[in-house]
This record gives sequence, C-alpha cells and structure tokens, in this order.
Amino acid sequence: MQTCVVHLLRNSFRYAARQDWDKIAKLLKPVYTAPTEEAALERFAEFADVWGRKYPAIVKLWENAWEEFTPFLRFDTEIRRIVCTTNAIESVNARIRRAVKARGHFPN
Repeated sequence: MQTCVVHLLRNSFRYAARQDWDKIAKLLKPVYTAPTEEAALERFAEFADVWGRKYPAIVKLWENAWEEFTPFLRFDTEIRRIVCTTNAIESVNARIRRAVKARGHFPN
C-alpha cells in the first residue's frame, strides 16, 4: 500500500491559504524527492519548523500518511515519476464502474 504523492499534496493545500500554496509546495518537494527516507524525514522536519505553527493540520496529515508514503521513496527516481500518482489507475477503475453500472453487467 502506498499513498499517492499527488493526493497527499492536494490534501495538504486544503488546509492552507491559497497565497501560501507555492511556498508550501516548494518546501514539500524536497520531502517527496529525497533520495532516502532519512533525507525525507530531515526535509519534513524543516517543513514542520517553518509551517507547523501556522498549519499544524498539514504536518499531522503527512505524519499520519508517513508509513504509506515512504515505500514510494524506495523506487528509483525514474520510476517515481511514473508511480507518483494513482490517478491513471483510479481513472480506469472509474470507467469500468461506469460501464458496469450503465450496462448492469460486465461487457462480453
């Protein structure tokens, strides 16, 4: 099980004021692009130092998702670009559900 990085970022922005999104994104990028889990944890601590007081919900969100997020960091950089989001998988599943619902059964 792995948390989708894109969804984790989007959820982070829900707790922040729009004018802070770019600054938050800039400080979170080193977390999810870190070469190791240890490096990611260091970058996350820096993020928490800067934004934790203003946006404790974002810090809590990442802390709660950390165990599901860190398997992503074990992939090579090239593979991370492909698997950083589950949107493609979710899109396929949604299309299948719509087709099944519309027809009432699986197509032949």
